[in-house]
Amino acid sequence: MRRRVAAVVAGAAVVALSLTACSSGGDSGSSDKGPVTLQMWTYTLKGNDPKAQAIVDRYHELHPNVTVKLSEVGGTTETSSKLLAADRADEAPDVVQVEYRALPSLVVAGAVKDITEDVAGAKDKVADNIWDLTRFDDHVYGVPQDIGPMMFTYRADLFKKYGVAVPKTWAEYADAAEKIHQQDPSVYIASFSATQLEFFAAMAAQAGAKWWSNKGDSWKVGIDSEASLRTADYWQDLVDRDLVKVEPLLTPEWNAQVNDGKLLSWSAAAWAPSVINSVAPDTAGKWESTPLPQWTAGDASVPFLGGSAYLVPEKSKHADAAAEFATWLSTSDEGSKLLLGLDIYPGGNAGREATVTSPPPALMPQQKDFYKVADEVIENTTIPVTWGPNVNVAQSAFGDALNEAALDKTSFRDVYTKAQNVVVADLKKSGFTVAE
Repeated sequence: MRRRVAAVVAGAAVVALSLTACSSGGDSGSSDKGPVTLQMWTYTLKGNDPKAQAIVDRYHELHPNVTVKLSEVGGTTETSSKLLAADRADEAPDVVQVEYRALPSLVVAGAVKDITEDVAGAKDKVADNIWDLTRFDDHVYGVPQDIGPMMFTYRADLFKKYGVAVPKTWAEYADAAEKIHQQDPSVYIASFSATQLEFFAAMAAQAGAKWWSNKGDSWKVGIDSEASLRTADYWQDLVDRDLVKVEPLLTPEWNAQVNDGKLLSWSAAAWAPSVINSVAPDTAGKWESTPLPQWTAGDASVPFLGGSAYLVPEKSKHADAAAEFATWLSTSDEGSKLLLGLDIYPGGNAGREATVTSPPPALMPQQKDFYKVADEVIENTTIPVTWGPNVNVAQSAFGDALNEAALDKTSFRDVYTKAQNVVVADLKKSGFTVAE
């Protein structure tokens, strides 16, 4: 399996989708010949959420022989571990939601199905750069549910108060950070959360680095590539000058500082406003979002950050019906639009189009063009990010070490280099060929 599956490429525009078989992918009809109950593991469609239940009820109306049972599970790491255990025990569910970065390890383990033919009829229902999140070579292993176009969300009122222009480049971001903190040492442009592996991988990708890549059967790891290390230097400089607050995200302390106007921005994705609103609702109306700062002025290219897909486990007892449901939910006009009600950014074309005319997030009701800006970012999401089969190893080697380095003001470059060595050693130990 390891030699057949070379890589899962998230956002790889170089890979063409070859889909020739037929599939429903539509709003009605069903290939099921008898009553089927699909067991779905998800953390978006929560069973106690009337909106989520309405979605599965609607699918049942369209497919009377199919009933979907929702089971809420944790995030990617927990879900992946549970799925691998269920696979070994021959007790796999029928549909599973995981973040894109988890897909490689599940594919390598043989725990999820190739659903290329099942989604063939939905090829034109999702943009190519979004399909790329779940495919490699000519094979699709998941249906994109939601996506994370990278954006810069900031306190517009306080940027104005401190006389700081919204940064268009990372150099301008550093200047803004210095200007803000000089005026009030208790205020920072943002926090520095060292455990956010995906963010630092995205920063490196935006700068031209590839943390994982492959050629044929050979993997290459570039966590310590020079392009990647330059981004480490950038953040080290801000930390060493006390221009960003070393603070994990979504802790009680982080929440309090956001509420009190002590942390003024978050470089994340289009989902950030809903997260901020959940912890600081009284600040609504004071925030705005704009495209992410650029390493090179005029180059708006970015990768996606976060998001998730629906997979069909290899040992699903109702794989065809499961793939049909997942395809309807994320790619059909009706299903994709219904996902908007769950406060996510849908990957399907219809959902994307609906966002453009939707009210802005509750955090910024005054920013009427929020979704228009986000859709423009999606068009510029052209940087491929390849996740390797041992992302969990990188997470363990990277996050705590970088946090310690930030607190002690020791070398970030050393953290990146050590993480590189750990990831390479693990790949070799697991039987992969690694190019030096």
